[in-house]
Amino acid sequence: MTTTGSPRTIPVHRAYASITPDTIAIRPSRRDLVGPIVQAALAIAAVWVLVVFMNSLPLWVLMLLLLFAIVAGPTAMLGFVYQVAGSAFLMERPKGTCRWQQGFLGLGLGTQELVPFPRIKRIEVSGDFEDELRGGDLQDVVHWEVRVVKDNDRVLAVAVTVAARPLAEEALDRANDLGAALAEMSGAPFTPTTLPDWALEDDDLEDDR
Repeated sequence: MTTTGSPRTIPVHRAYASITPDTIAIRPSRRDLVGPIVQAALAIAAVWVLVVFMNSLPLWVLMLLLLFAIVAGPTAMLGFVYQVAGSAFLMERPKGTCRWQQGFLGLGLGTQELVPFPRIKRIEVSGDFEDELRGGDLQDVVHWEVRVVKDNDRVLAVAVTVAARPLAEEALDRANDLGAALAEMSGAPFTPTTLPDWALEDDDLEDDR
């Protein structure tokens, strides 16, 4: 899998990977826009109540409304900007770097971690498919994490795919797809992760039935 060609997206947990020939970005899901929009609406409502009922409401109520509007308004705007233009991770081919960026208050723009391509030891996908609960049963929900491993063996998470156990292979395919794109752009080694043999055998038995 390469990053050449037209832009495409890969769904991940509460976000999506936006892949172009020169960049790979993990951006927040558009569904998360609901929070900032609701918060902005509440701030506007507080201002409206404050203006309309200024002469009839108690002073302490007016102060609470004012404080809420002062805090909620700018916070909602920051959240909206982050959801629209921010990103949690950005790999850029021209610069030869990948960056983990600040979250909400940083608008997803400030650099929290910077790793040049030569310092990437490998790209890997790790999951909890075989992890057991305390009762000995396998987990119903499976997580696959795409990671960048630096030359000092420090592990940095890029994104996570989540699925119910019957759909674990599909979620793994998405994680491998993203990992392959990261490896192609950075030149780092990557070997796709596969389900254990016993899981594939179980799937074959179900298909025969």
